[in-house]
Amino acid sequence: MLERIREGSQGIVAKSVLGLVIFTFAISGIGSYINSTSDSTVISVNGVEITKSEVDQAYQNGRQQLQSQYGEMVEQLFADEAYVATYREQIIDNLVVEELQKQQAKEIGVRVSDEQIRKAIIEMPAFQLAGEFSNDIYLAKIRQAGYSASQFREMLRQQLSRTQFAGSVMGSEFVLPSEKQQFAALFNQTRSFDLVKFDAKALEASITLEEADIKNYFELNASRYQTQEKISFEYILIDSEKLASKVVVSEEELKTYYTNNIAEFTTAEKRRISHILVESGDAAKVAEIQAKLDAGENFADVAKSLSEDSFSAENGGDLEYFESGVFGDAFDSAVTSLSTVGEVSPLVETDGGQHFITLTELTPEVVKPFAEVKETIAEEARQSKVTELYIEAQTKVTEVAFEVPDDLTDAAKEAGLELSTQKLASRYQLTGDLSNPLLVNKVFDVDFISEGLNSDLIELSDTKSIVVRALEHEASRPQTLEEVKGLVTSALTKQKRQNLLRSKLKRY
Repeated sequence: MLERIREGSQGIVAKSVLGLVIFTFAISGIGSYINSTSDSTVISVNGVEITKSEVDQAYQNGRQQLQSQYGEMVEQLFADEAYVATYREQIIDNLVVEELQKQQAKEIGVRVSDEQIRKAIIEMPAFQLAGEFSNDIYLAKIRQAGYSASQFREMLRQQLSRTQFAGSVMGSEFVLPSEKQQFAALFNQTRSFDLVKFDAKALEASITLEEADIKNYFELNASRYQTQEKISFEYILIDSEKLASKVVVSEEELKTYYTNNIAEFTTAEKRRISHILVESGDAAKVAEIQAKLDAGENFADVAKSLSEDSFSAENGGDLEYFESGVFGDAFDSAVTSLSTVGEVSPLVETDGGQHFITLTELTPEVVKPFAEVKETIAEEARQSKVTELYIEAQTKVTEVAFEVPDDLTDAAKEAGLELSTQKLASRYQLTGDLSNPLLVNKVFDVDFISEGLNSDLIELSDTKSIVVRALEHEASRPQTLEEVKGLVTSALTKQKRQNLLRSKLKRY
C-alpha cells in the first residue's frame, strides 16, 4: 500500500497538485506577514526604538505600584486627563534615560555575571519566606508580573548594569584640586537677595476667558483630551483560598493518614560505629587485636595502631553513622546485634576483609505521637483537598467554557463558582486580581474582543486562575469640548496665570 502511494506521488498530476498547495501556503503566509500590524514607535534613542507597548507596560507597572502604596487616592489622580498626560511623559523620559544608560554601560564594557544576578534574586525580600529565599514564591511572583524566568533575569541584568554604570559615574572618589577649590568656594559662598511674592490665585480674578480662547486652546490640544479605551467582561475566578472554606477533614481521616504514613513521623534509629579492619588475612594480627580488645585496651587506640583501613584508623576507626549495604549482610547483622555503646562484635568476615566493630553512639527510633502531629497532618490534609478541589474546578470550568464557548453561566454553575462582572473600565482602572498583566493584555486584545468567546484558562498565580469573556467594548475617542470644558478652562486659566506672572516678573 505504501509503495503504491509512493509511486503515485511521483506522477505529473500529483506533483502539480503539491506545487499548487505549496504556492497557496506561500502566498497566504506572505499576505499575513504584509498585513500584520507592527508595534508603533514612540521615540527612537540612538537608533533604538521605544515602542508604544513598552510605554504602556511601564505606565501600567508604575500605576499599579502607586496603587499598592496610596490606594484609592491614585484613582482620583488618574481621573485628571492632564495628570495622566504628564505622567505618561515622565514614563517616556524615564525609558529614554534607562536606554541611554544601557547604551553607555554597554559602550564602556559594564558586565553583570550570572552569579551577581543569582545573588541579587536570592537577596530580594519579595522572594523570601521567613528570611529564606523561596523558589516557589519567586516563580509565582514573576509569573504574576508577566515575566518568564529568563525574561526576569535579563531585565534584572539590564537594571544592574545601569545601576553599576550610574554608581561608577556618581560614586567616583577621583577629584582634581581645582574641582575641590571650586566646590569649597560654592559651598561657602553667601548671597543676598530681594523677595517679591505674588498671590497666584488673586491674579486669576483679572483673567477673562473668551469662548473663542477656550475653543482655540481645545483645538490646539485636542490630542490630550482622548477617552481611555474601556472594556466590560464577565469572569470566573478560581481562588484556592476560597475553596479552602469548603474543606472539612474528619478525625478518622487524620488517624488513617497517620497510620498509613507513620514513616513520616518516625525518626529512625541512628548508630555510630568504629571498626578495625584486617585486609591481609593475617591470622597473627587478628589474634593480636583480639587479645588487646579482650584485655580491655581502648578500641580507638587499637584501631589507630593496627587497623589496615588507614583513613578511619586516623580517627580511631570511626565510620560515622551506620548505613546498611556498604560492607555486606554479615557486617550489617553484626552492627544491628550490638545493643549497648562500647560493645564489640566478634570477628566478622566480609569480602573486604575481617572486622572488629564497636558501637560508639546509639539513638533509638522515635515515633511522634498522633496528638503531637495532629495539626500538621490536618494542615497537610486540608491543603491536599484544596489542591484537589482547585484542579477539579479548573478542569470543569475549562471543559464547559470550551463546550459552551459564548457564555460562562453553565461553566460557573457546573463548578459551583460565582460568575462575576466587571463594568466598563480602562486598563488602568482595573484593580486587585483583575489588574494582573496577563489578564489585562487578554481582555484588551483586539481579536479576543471581536470574537466574543470565552478565554482559555489564565493562571494568575499558583493559587488563582481565571476565565473571562468580553461583554462591551468602548474604543478610545476624541472628547468634545462640552465634555471637557471644565478641564480646558482650568488648563487655559493656569496658562494665562503663568503668562501674567512672567510679565510681572520682567519688571523686577
